[in-house]
Amino acid sequence: MAKAITLTGVGVASLRLSEIPDAVAGPGEILIAVEAASINPVDRAAVDPGYGDKMPGSAPWILGWDLAGRVTALGSGVDDIAVGDRVLGFSQWFKGGPGLHRSLVALPRDNVAVAGDAVPADELTTFGLNGLTALQVLDAAGLEEGQTLLVIGASGGVGGFVAQLADSRGITVLTAGRDTPPADFAGMELDGLINTAPADPTSYLEAVRDDGVATSVTTPAEAERGIRSSRVGVRVDRAGLETVAGLAERGVLRTTVAAAYPAEQAAWAFEADGSAGRIVLTF
Repeated sequence: MAKAITLTGVGVASLRLSEIPDAVAGPGEILIAVEAASINPVDRAAVDPGYGDKMPGSAPWILGWDLAGRVTALGSGVDDIAVGDRVLGFSQWFKGGPGLHRSLVALPRDNVAVAGDAVPADELTTFGLNGLTALQVLDAAGLEEGQTLLVIGASGGVGGFVAQLADSRGITVLTAGRDTPPADFAGMELDGLINTAPADPTSYLEAVRDDGVATSVTTPAEAERGIRSSRVGVRVDRAGLETVAGLAERGVLRTTVAAAYPAEQAAWAFEADGSAGRIVLTF
């Protein structure tokens, strides 16, 4: 039997370490022994205060968007990855995918990227959801080498990766914390902004030139002066996940893990302070 952290209600008291049937790799799937899985803000919010009737299906739920682990078996039709390979995995549990806070899981091939051994498992898992989101929102902005970008919420997981990715592409990056006054950037004529904070980025548009770009992973900015505004939601993207894994392997993307907790201490992990870095579960 495999192990999973299940959520039966609202609050950390509703978290359980449960036994579940072993997963099996179906056609086009990869079976992965999970070494580490990160706790993301969307997971924390599902536990406390909870999402009510917005939660997918019925209790109990298994949360978790990303993992680091080893391939243990291959389903039919998968021939470009090998048993024993180290992988980075991604799953949209909130949209019906399997939650990854478990010791064994089967994922579709498109949700998995070979990652190599350079990055420890507790760090590697943090590049899944946040790294893929950062890559997709930066690609949507369409900025090029030599252009300028304001990243709102750069101290967070997604914002930090956006800033690192943009810098690696030769884009000049300015950063704003959640409490940085928009007036600090007014009139700068920047080429674009990317918002990764739970805030309305419209007030920062004074920093962006006419016909610039504003992309967001939360609330989109209200378009004005020809500025192209959009909201980007993360999606399954095998090529993107492979790109993120490769950048992590080469040290282009870096992360900080504040603490790693064994699955048996899941309640403590969900209550832990993640302001100094990511909180990770290990199996």
